[in-house]
Amino acid sequence: MEGSPPGFDNLSSDRVTLVDVYFGDRKVAEALAVIGPGRLTFKSPSEVIAKVPDLIAAPELQSALASTLPTHSDLACSMSNAGDCGVISPDVAEIIYDEDRFRVDLFVNPRFLRVSTTLEKGYLPTPDASLSLTNAIGINASGTIGGSSAYNFQNRTIIALRNARIRANTSVASHLGFVVDDLVGEFDSKSLRYSAGLFWAPGNEFIGQRRIIGAGVGTQFDTWADQEALRGTPLIVFLAQPSRVELLVDGRLVSSRSYPAGNIDLDTSALTSGSYTVVLRIHEPNGSVREERRFFVKNEQVAPAGHPIFYAFGGFLANTRPHQPVSASNTFYYQAGSAWRLSNNFALDVSALGTQHKLIVEGGAWFIKGPVRLRAAGLVSSTGDAGGLLQFGTSGQGPFTANLDIRHIWSKDGPLIPFSSYANTFDFTPPTGIQLANGSYTQATGSVGIRLGSGYLSIVASYRKDHDYAADYTVGPNITWPLVSRNRIQLVFEASAQKTRTATAAFAGFRALLTSGRMSISSTTGGAYQNESGGGGVSRVVSNLTAQFSHETQAQTLFNVEAGVDRNISSSFLHAGGTFYGNFGNGRADILHDLEGKGGAQYDIGFQSGFALGSSVEALGARSPEQSAFVVTVNGDARDATFDVLVDDVSKGRVRVGERLSLFVPGYRTYRVRLVPVEAVNVSYDTAAREVTLYPGNVRALAWDAESYFTLFGQAVSPAGRPMANALVQTAKNIAQTNENGFFQIDVRRGDAVMIGGAGEASCRLPIGNAAVSNDYASVGKVVCQ
Repeated sequence: MEGSPPGFDNLSSDRVTLVDVYFGDRKVAEALAVIGPGRLTFKSPSEVIAKVPDLIAAPELQSALASTLPTHSDLACSMSNAGDCGVISPDVAEIIYDEDRFRVDLFVNPRFLRVSTTLEKGYLPTPDASLSLTNAIGINASGTIGGSSAYNFQNRTIIALRNARIRANTSVASHLGFVVDDLVGEFDSKSLRYSAGLFWAPGNEFIGQRRIIGAGVGTQFDTWADQEALRGTPLIVFLAQPSRVELLVDGRLVSSRSYPAGNIDLDTSALTSGSYTVVLRIHEPNGSVREERRFFVKNEQVAPAGHPIFYAFGGFLANTRPHQPVSASNTFYYQAGSAWRLSNNFALDVSALGTQHKLIVEGGAWFIKGPVRLRAAGLVSSTGDAGGLLQFGTSGQGPFTANLDIRHIWSKDGPLIPFSSYANTFDFTPPTGIQLANGSYTQATGSVGIRLGSGYLSIVASYRKDHDYAADYTVGPNITWPLVSRNRIQLVFEASAQKTRTATAAFAGFRALLTSGRMSISSTTGGAYQNESGGGGVSRVVSNLTAQFSHETQAQTLFNVEAGVDRNISSSFLHAGGTFYGNFGNGRADILHDLEGKGGAQYDIGFQSGFALGSSVEALGARSPEQSAFVVTVNGDARDATFDVLVDDVSKGRVRVGERLSLFVPGYRTYRVRLVPVEAVNVSYDTAAREVTLYPGNVRALAWDAESYFTLFGQAVSPAGRPMANALVQTAKNIAQTNENGFFQIDVRRGDAVMIGGAGEASCRLPIGNAAVSNDYASVGKVVCQ
């Protein structure tokens, strides 16, 4: 039988319907559309285009949305297809139409979307904090039980007044004694920072930072409200749906944040200065997880669009010598440079640096176009040194990614600029092998990767050749293939191989993860092979099993303990450890015991905390060693009330009436702080958010008053004994009205004056005395307005 069944012809005919248009899981418009079996046509596609944020109204896109679009209703998410729905990767534009909800989800190719950021533009306001101090301490010890050990005590002190500060990083370490890593005065004036003292000058990507005793001035973007968008090389990722993006460096999670759909410029403020690969782990709403690899650069040579950079520093190189707090050299170091972006796709930078013995001139360029980023730079010196680098990277749009870094230095007399030794401190980033090179070298690192369904295949290679040393290299493939991901169970197949100058190694096996409440168990099992040069090959079944337990108390102190056993190609060992994060500080402890008798048990322990002092407030104990702080106090008679302290709408701790909560936070931010009751209580307090701007070293006190209230019942009568009908009843916080018989109820606080005014009568005060309160209610019976 052809056609529709009798009585159902209207289901197959075209009909005009009002639909909700969603983009990035957010409703952006309502539109009329002509809908037929498996097809949809917008009545006014230009109105839809106008309402989608960050959309580029290209003719190709306008033509696509003006045509009849397949509905792809089978991709609308439901109970039967959860985890494999709700996403299309179109060449231009496509839709998913949910017939049950009259919902149209619009998907657009990333090339038709502008890069978006939610950050504000302009300068942060100058903080109004008075003279204050923040201090962070860190203690770390490691070694072998019954054998050698090492320790390091770190301290950072910042004394600040509004936008000026004195910063000091000191350390007491084994084999070094007491040393001062930096002691510098800083003053921020809009986009400029003036510095003088002992500090690290920025250097460049060939030589890295250098510590000097001197002074300098340079462009800085810390005081910009949109500083996250201005820092470093843009990491732009296309998100078809709102997703959570994690940034990982060397397998360590350094940032996690949720973003809306579109071409998103990620927040890179948590990434340190340098040149390295960053893994973007993208968690999509349907539960799928994908990874992209990017090459990231953060240094003074990368100029933000519309914001040229300049800097100039000079002083004597400083070293770190055992048992000498400050050790100056007789080598004068200077550096000056500028960088600017000529367009969104092209940027230039140039600098001159050196000593009294050598001048080095460096220049470079950036080319950024779509998913491709290209960096080229070179240097020459007055003594015949030369160098160059070439970097290439793709942004990972699509299944293929590639990154390449090639550089070479010709040095006539050892390192380009003498490098000072250093101690680990809170603010210093350890140098890379490139910065520590002692002479001529060639280095190349690269990776290519391709996503095959839910799996990922990559090849990573590196090469390094230093003058007078044999070349070192490593190359090998890696494959990761998820097999099971459901019901809190993940099973992944992993395989890798590696060839170096001295060894060949390979591994293939399975990684499993089971989570249940506060417990998680992870395990890896497989076979490994290793062949050292000059020796025979060794193969062995390798495995590990680790159990982890986490618990957070009502005071938001987080405890985490774990224990496990590992068997690798050369040894077997037990390991155990734990961490805690509380308002007083954070700590960790790890122990490793070899089961095959190849050395004693190894340990590593650490603790971090801090304190802050302001003109009228002090705070002891810091959950993390951040540079600024504010102290929240709640006063009043509502002794049973407890509040969550929300900072930018994220809970950061709890505080009871009569107590205080100290929160250490990064500087150069404006925070919105407000209180929310943990439980429903009859309490009156200021519910509005308070904005506070903090620069490093600033300490601010934020105080609230929380007063309990109760509901008061009564009957108001005039001095003549007549009920006061329809009279206005009010306190400082509330307003009510009496009924025809003078009865009223109103919420009052202890000590509130209750005023009442009848029609044509002057306001008077109701005497309520010490009303007996029971279950937040009190009755005062008949009261005479006096």
